[in-house]
Amino acid sequence: MKTNTHLKVITVACAGALASCATPPQVRKMPVSAMLRPDTSLSGRIFQEVNSYRRSHGVSDVQRHPGLDRLAQEHCEYLRQHHGEFQLYGKNVSHFGFEGRALMAREAYQMENVSENVAAANHPGASSASIIVKLWAGSKDHEYNMRGSWTQSGIGVVVDSDGTVYATQLFATASNSQMTTRERFDHF
Repeated sequence: MKTNTHLKVITVACAGALASCATPPQVRKMPVSAMLRPDTSLSGRIFQEVNSYRRSHGVSDVQRHPGLDRLAQEHCEYLRQHHGEFQLYGKNVSHFGFEGRALMAREAYQMENVSENVAAANHPGASSASIIVKLWAGSKDHEYNMRGSWTQSGIGVVVDSDGTVYATQLFATASNSQMTTRERFDHF
């Protein structure tokens, strides 16, 4: 009987040790106060406004995804670098390269059904987040994206030297399928 008790204690201790190893390092090192603090950056405010918009239309919040954030941020940098070269519906924006961002989201982050909102606002000032969301809400396709049945989202924002704010929001659904991961390993 002592053997079983000791075995149970050892099993529980090992399970606890393994569980602590499974936690990503960035989560373990992040202080609790940082996890509770709201993101007051412009991208964080846009994210909060979009989730508020979703809730007001009876749709659940999307979760912020760091990989999608990176893809959206890279697109905003691209738009800033090519300022003045695009004129989509009279706006200085473009979805150029979306297929590549969607492919990266699918392959690297196991996402499905990727979509994108892009906006540019000239000198929006302190109300940049609400202006960006209003621009998207005023467009049938962008508004549809904000109310879609997505689970994940990434936001990128760049403010150009002339005050133009570029914003990109990627929406996606995390894949529940193991097929994507298996297919990748099958090729080796």
